[in-house]
Amino acid sequence: MRFFLAALSCLLVASTAFAALAEEKKPKPVDIKKEITDKCGLAPYGLVDLNGKSATKEEMEEAKFQVTAFITQVDVYQECLLKLANALGDRLSDNDKRVIALAMKQSQEEKEAVGNAYNQAVDDYNATHK
Repeated sequence: MRFFLAALSCLLVASTAFAALAEEKKPKPVDIKKEITDKCGLAPYGLVDLNGKSATKEEMEEAKFQVTAFITQVDVYQECLLKLANALGDRLSDNDKRVIALAMKQSQEEKEAVGNAYNQAVDDYNATHK
């Protein structure tokens, strides 16, 4: 009987230790919004407030510089999102993946909207200043 109790006690201790180790192996949940903000910052925001029909050449050149800088910032942000997703890998839930995809989509749409607005201003400028 003593042997049985000792064996049962060892088995109980071993199973408790194994359970504790198994719990430690589970990846920690990710606060994806915090991770994105901490690692990649806020999504760049761009705005083209330029009337190509009345803009000067200098204003057009300054706008081109700003739009180019914005597009570069968005590219860096999107690259950071991809690196973050790869670094977190298996720790990401399906919802975390959707949040990253949405951040990527929104930044891409913003980039395209800014580029299109600038291109429209260039077309208007060229039409006015043949």
